[in-house]
Amino acid sequence: MVTITKEIYEQIKIDLPIIDRSLSSRNGSGKLWRNLRSKYSILLPGITTYIKQSGKITTLGQEADYRPELEQLKEAILAYMIVNPVEKQSNDEIGNDGSELLNQNTPKSIDEIINEKIEESKIYIRSKESNQKQIALEKIWDTFERLKTIYGEDKKKSINRLIDIVSKKSAVTKELISKEFQELTQIGNTYHIRHFENGKEPIYSDDFREYLYFRILSLISYCINEMNQ
Repeated sequence: MVTITKEIYEQIKIDLPIIDRSLSSRNGSGKLWRNLRSKYSILLPGITTYIKQSGKITTLGQEADYRPELEQLKEAILAYMIVNPVEKQSNDEIGNDGSELLNQNTPKSIDEIINEKIEESKIYIRSKESNQKQIALEKIWDTFERLKTIYGEDKKKSINRLIDIVSKKSAVTKELISKEFQELTQIGNTYHIRHFENGKEPIYSDDFREYLYFRILSLISYCINEMNQ
């Protein structure tokens, strides 16, 4: 186990959004992949050895598509962050006092996708840019939706089982957690959180984005922690 330094973490904060944007088009994916492969073979030694490289060409004359490699690199970086501690990061770009939650080790879920999305969302919420904070909110909301199906595709049954487990046989706690699930679900149905949704109430304030982010992160962390006991 190694400690990920602040300097490396800051570089990850820069590169992950670049990778995300590049996944929408093959153009330039080869150059970006080569640059990042060289960089991360030094920053996170050994990480690129787990990536299968193909540079697939689907149409004659078109640029080779290295987006699969970039997607693998992104997942490898997030997995590396999950198993290795990160030095305490600066939360200067966050106004919400709940920012200290970011420096605590989030309990690890049995679902690796949940773990990866939480780590990824933390990178985005630490940005000073509103669009990055919006992406953080989208990713943590995706995590919330995945958590709802952790005990099966039947979402209602899965949620009921999850709430039963985390409430520890306390009727009062069960009522409280059930209400929190319902309220956050309603918020997700009301506000424009996912980029592809239309007809939703827009979020104009970074303060409100952070409020929603830390509210749902707290619930997810609590549920994972109680599930692990």
